[in-house]
Amino acid sequence: MDLFRYIVRFLNKIRWYLIILPMIALVIAWYSTRDMERVFDTNTTIYTGMITGYNLEGGTGTAGGNSQTNITNLMLLITTDATVHEVSLRLFARCMMYGNANKDNNYISAEHYRQLYNSVPTEVKALINHNSENATYANLKAYERPSADNYVFGLTNYHQYFGINSITSRLKVVQLSRSDIIDIGYSCNDPGIAYNTLDILNEVFARQYSLLRYGETNNVIKFFEREVARLYRILTNAEDDLIRYNIEKRIINYGEQTSQLASLDAGQKSSDNNIIIDKTTTRALMNYLERQLGDRAKIIKANKDFTNQVTDISRIQSRISNLRLMNSEGGSGNEVESQLELAKAERMLQSASTNVRSLVKDIEAGNYNTESGVKASDMVGRWLDQVLLLEKAKAQESAQDIMREKLDNEILYYAPIGATLARKDRHIAFIEGNYMEMLKALNSARLRQKNLQMSTATLRVLNPPMFPMNAQPTNRSMILLGAFIMTFMFTALYFFIIELLDRTLRDRLRSEHITKIPVMGCFPKESNLRYRRFNKTIADMALRQLSKALLPHFEEGKQNVLNLISTDAANGKSYIAQELENYWISIGLQVRRITYDEDYLAEDSRFIMAKDIKDICPDLLPNEIAIVEYPNLDDNSIPPALLNMGTVNLMVTRANRTWKDVDQKALKELNERLENKNTLFMYLTECQRYAVEEFVGQLPPYTSFNNFVYRMSQMGLTAVENSHAK
Repeated sequence: MDLFRYIVRFLNKIRWYLIILPMIALVIAWYSTRDMERVFDTNTTIYTGMITGYNLEGGTGTAGGNSQTNITNLMLLITTDATVHEVSLRLFARCMMYGNANKDNNYISAEHYRQLYNSVPTEVKALINHNSENATYANLKAYERPSADNYVFGLTNYHQYFGINSITSRLKVVQLSRSDIIDIGYSCNDPGIAYNTLDILNEVFARQYSLLRYGETNNVIKFFEREVARLYRILTNAEDDLIRYNIEKRIINYGEQTSQLASLDAGQKSSDNNIIIDKTTTRALMNYLERQLGDRAKIIKANKDFTNQVTDISRIQSRISNLRLMNSEGGSGNEVESQLELAKAERMLQSASTNVRSLVKDIEAGNYNTESGVKASDMVGRWLDQVLLLEKAKAQESAQDIMREKLDNEILYYAPIGATLARKDRHIAFIEGNYMEMLKALNSARLRQKNLQMSTATLRVLNPPMFPMNAQPTNRSMILLGAFIMTFMFTALYFFIIELLDRTLRDRLRSEHITKIPVMGCFPKESNLRYRRFNKTIADMALRQLSKALLPHFEEGKQNVLNLISTDAANGKSYIAQELENYWISIGLQVRRITYDEDYLAEDSRFIMAKDIKDICPDLLPNEIAIVEYPNLDDNSIPPALLNMGTVNLMVTRANRTWKDVDQKALKELNERLENKNTLFMYLTECQRYAVEEFVGQLPPYTSFNNFVYRMSQMGLTAVENSHAK
């Protein structure tokens, strides 16, 4: 409770500082913020469709990557230097083109336009094309150079409205509740600048996003298109080369043709085998019959006509075999003529066969029997049949040899063609595979491009930026309140620090905290103004309080001694001793005041070596109260015997003085020499009213306001005092 009252008392003491200084700070803050700029806010809402939108690859959301990552990338793209740099130049171009120095408009206020126009060099003003914003932007872009002397470069780096960092710091991009919608907000002290910044940004970032999303895809599509065209040319050339080769080699269907050739070769081999068998069988049978006929066969064979006839038959057989071979190959251009030729040859063969048989009969005039008993005519007929069959077999063999040679040539012709065709087909298949893969990749890239076009097309401005008509409420009131509160707190903190560091005794609580000695009372400081007429009354109240506090310590029948001590001069010790003497005498007490340099000398041996109070005052009566005023402790010492004889040792000191280390040292030495520590007390002089009131109660005058203040200081928050309470 004492600590709380001390804090309240502390605040009450510095109350004027806590009122006046914060009020001064409030006035200064009010004056400083009288022309405070007003801030205009505007925003725009963009629908992206990157989370819930449809894509051609199936499902929802933008194709390619995580949907949330894509929308985060889009939000970061809005605030990149490249995007904001273009916005900066286009905003500057628009303000220079449409600004008006005499009237505010939707682009820039007149005041800000005048400031801007006056800061722009002549050569930069020449770049402004008032008919085309794009042309102006191109001129500024071409003029800009990364140099400190380049106005446009400095504009995009340091200007309040067109600086990249300035725009980015006031640009707020947020995703609304993890949805497809992003909100872009911008704040500026110029409504036209705020509106046009977002208006340009909506156009620029959509184009930047399209270029970013399409750039790589377009390059890939161009690559695939070039590869597809190149492979198509190679494939076409390879196919044309195959066609020319087929025409050159007369290939219609290589597989069918070679199949037919293989079939002919197999048939040829079978015919060859049959002819060989027939020829071998016929020759064996002829040999057998010739052995049976003996000389008859030799005679017949030796006949020139027979030989000629057999030769003719052989020639005709060869002719027939060739004609049949030609018909089987289909090599003749006129099939009817070939059939007629074959029929004619067969008739000639039939005629020749008849002739040779007749000739043989003529040669064989007799009807002889063979060794086996068979008729010779039958034997000769059979032999002649075998001769004719042999000639036929020879003729067929000759034709077969021609056919074999022809088949062999065909096989040799077609054999390398197959390998070449296989190589060409393999080459075409390889190119075609690459072509199809590239075509597939091209189609996928185009599908991806269309998908990206769909996703970019979903970037729709739901809420375009609105021109802000009303500025946002300023924080001027908060600034004023903050200035007042901060000054109040700093003032209180300043005095609180002083209060903590200050070693002025001032009142009971501080004195006891610093000296560790209990305080018996406080004597007031005389008031020169307000309470001057109450000085005597207040002093009497304090003196009576001191007397009331001292008398209970005195005992009847014992020498009572009040030792008045101080560490240095001018603490009111003599005044207190004199006033006590007068007061106690007035109430009938026997008092003897003993003063140094009057009743004894501070440097006298009687005082220095004193063992009893009578050593310095021999005529002191036992029933008298001795008020002994000692010299200053800083300059002299007090005999321990005299200190220990003191009923009360009262350390008198001013409340408005600093309690120095030497004072504390002297007090400590004094306390150590005392046998009874409870006899040492502090008494403060030159005290403030509140310090005196702590011992004597409320001081006059007793007005209603003073009564209320005193009651509050005593924490009588709900008390009801009687009319006589003081």
